[in-house]
Amino acid sequence: MSLNNQFFMAHPALQPYIDGYLYLDMNFSCDTGAPLNIYPVTSTQMSFVIDEQHIFHEVGVDRIYQYPLCFLGLLDHSRSFDVYPKELIMVIFKPYGAFKLFGIPQRYFSNEATDVQLLFPEIKSLTEQLREVAKMPTAVVARLESWLLKRLINTEKINVNSVAYACDQIQKSRGLIRIAELSRQVGMSETNLGVQFREKVGFSAKAFSRIVRFNNINSFITENNAVNWQELVYKFDFFDQNHFIKEFKRFYGCTPSQWHAGLSQDL
Repeated sequence: MSLNNQFFMAHPALQPYIDGYLYLDMNFSCDTGAPLNIYPVTSTQMSFVIDEQHIFHEVGVDRIYQYPLCFLGLLDHSRSFDVYPKELIMVIFKPYGAFKLFGIPQRYFSNEATDVQLLFPEIKSLTEQLREVAKMPTAVVARLESWLLKRLINTEKINVNSVAYACDQIQKSRGLIRIAELSRQVGMSETNLGVQFREKVGFSAKAFSRIVRFNNINSFITENNAVNWQELVYKFDFFDQNHFIKEFKRFYGCTPSQWHAGLSQDL
């Protein structure tokens, strides 16, 4: 697979809530039947599908998504698609960014893909406008951003500061901070912290920490040719190696050694 990616920075007013915009063009030079695998990350995405055939089909699932504007909530396990668009533009939200801009509890979207037009009926006209400039990524981003800036005005009273701080502490600790300590830092009970995270992020603080931890594990494995698995288990605070392998397979669909071997083959 060859990829043609282009990244766009968000408007300064949106940067606290959006990491940026990504134009993704996936052109297959050889194996046109290769699946698209997606894994848990700390962002949610809203994708505008440029392909006329905007169809997603997940492997082993009797369901087809056909959304020109699709919102993908936070994931806590890997997913694989055998039919999917090859050209799209993604809005990449910070963990709490979609809640700030949409004002809708993120727990409804966890592990789900949702038609944005169902959430905001007025978006239908925007979708038509995006179609007019579909082959011009810069113009698509500009129109998406104009709508998002209007959303920011409408949701100015929504406060995500405490959860934003908590997410930052989790990421700085590589997902290893204790929830009791995190609760103390933000000045709320563990129960309330869990409620706030499910509302504004999509999962509990503990579940979000697991996602952050495995993103850091992935980076560690990718950056090291030789990996001492027992040392890694200790480094990232797992109970034992079996616990680590079980959790890894949930996130990436294979064992750590299989994942590492696959990375070596890609080099």
